Amino acid sequence: MEVDPELQAASGASGKPLKFADTLTTISEEAIFVSESVAALRKLLRSTHSPNSPVPLNDFQRELGVSEVASLQHYLAWIRANGTVVGYAEHANVLEHQTGMEILSLHRARKLAAELTNLQVQSIDMCSNSCIAYTGTRAHLDKCNYISGNKKVECGAPRYRMSKGKKVSCAQFTVLPVMATIRAMFANAETSELLRYRDRCLQRVLALYHNASNTRQSEADSQAEIDAQRMYSDFGDGMVHLHHFSNMGLFQEKRDIAFAISTDGAQLTMKKQSNTWILILIILNLPPEVRYKSNNIIINFATPGPNAPGDIESFL
Repeated sequence: MEVDPELQAASGASGKPLKFADTLTTISEEAIFVSESVAALRKLLRSTHSPNSPVPLNDFQRELGVSEVASLQHYLAWIRANGTVVGYAEHANVLEHQTGMEILSLHRARKLAAELTNLQVQSIDMCSNSCIAYTGTRAHLDKCNYISGNKKVECGAPRYRMSKGKKVSCAQFTVLPVMATIRAMFANAETSELLRYRDRCLQRVLALYHNASNTRQSEADSQAEIDAQRMYSDFGDGMVHLHHFSNMGLFQEKRDIAFAISTDGAQLTMKKQSNTWILILIILNLPPEVRYKSNNIIINFATPGPNAPGDIESFL
């Protein structure tokens, strides 16, 4: 039987299998590395953050007219086909002529889609050198106080400049709301079922441990029985996620969402340096076969660049 690398790493340098009772403790101490900045952020969130009040379901319900439905269907087909602006207008004219109903303009169709999904773009102030975003404990600042690793002085870039007698932001970045995307996915029957994949994997692992603990076997025999039946295939059934659930109290609800974060510079035009930085969120709740498809990736924000974000946590 092959030994999963993740479990082997958690077993320690000796390579001896973990005792059943010590499995999660060992994972906690040896396999999970948490930086000081992440630990500080965790402590801040746990002490100050409280869940929002439940959103009434009727906030997402509105009666659509026949013209609006047809326009949204046309708009969706246009997006999937990577159509041009001219192509949208030409096909809309054909539909109007054949059906006798109004097809909304591209601008109005986009506005309707944003209204229904609550995907409203936000612009947030940031340092002109991409050091920080003015959020959280920095929301009140008038200049950048970030100190990079190789410097001993603050950046000091001003937050505002004067334009026609008014204070305006020197730089901003664009943010798309994550929760609105997740709500829209749960509102769809197909994607709602897919988002429960992570929890199903976790529940299978928990059932193995529960069944083993109810037997009269020794700890070694119980662990051997678990190892014989357990399959490691993804984040949802890995030891790290089991540690999240059992030791940290996370992911207690089946609809809790796990993300992987990826960020990098993007070259939007040829023969130029990267002029924007993009952060994407990969939804680990989804099955692997659909997780990395472009329509399931959330683009959370984009900064003007060309510099990479300094304090990435202030942008999240």
